[in-house]
Amino acid sequence: MRSAALLFVLALAPAGAQIQIPSAPPSSVAAKPATGTVGSERPPVALQALTALEKDIDGRIMATGGADPCVVLGGTRGLYVLGFGAVFTSDVDLVNSPSIGLFQPTISPEQKALVHKRKVAHLALLQNTMREMLMALAQSASLKSMSGTDQIVVGVRLMYRPWEDTSGLPGQIVMRADRQGGNIRTELQ
Repeated sequence: MRSAALLFVLALAPAGAQIQIPSAPPSSVAAKPATGTVGSERPPVALQALTALEKDIDGRIMATGGADPCVVLGGTRGLYVLGFGAVFTSDVDLVNSPSIGLFQPTISPEQKALVHKRKVAHLALLQNTMREMLMALAQSASLKSMSGTDQIVVGVRLMYRPWEDTSGLPGQIVMRADRQGGNIRTELQ
């Protein structure tokens, strides 16, 4: 009876709080410290330049759709990866989707269908905006100092509410181009 109670208590504890018994003794190999000095190589793209480009991307996404715009959730983040290029990511709702709450406890089937129709229409608009952004980023003075082999990547993760019909809509769009803005590749996932 006591062992059953102990098993019951252990089963209720979160996985991270359970005691784990190692099956093998810990390794005597110590982790090697990183070689080189942090910050020893200055990236060709300054953080301030990336911040300005992030704001520009946010503005372009928010202008997509005109009177029925896309919604940027949390703001675009950009970073420069040495030897790869510049990467910009954003979380976006294709339209300002209604949410279930105190004053709107349900979404009608008509509203669901309308939201889906609007999102499908905005998908092509967002893809065009992303292509334009890639071309603008390639022409940007802030990224001119990148290597000729570097790439520019713009990735957008699309947000959906649990009640939405997502048929025909991707979870994310990733577009990449070489630094000159040519050879644009699009991935819908």
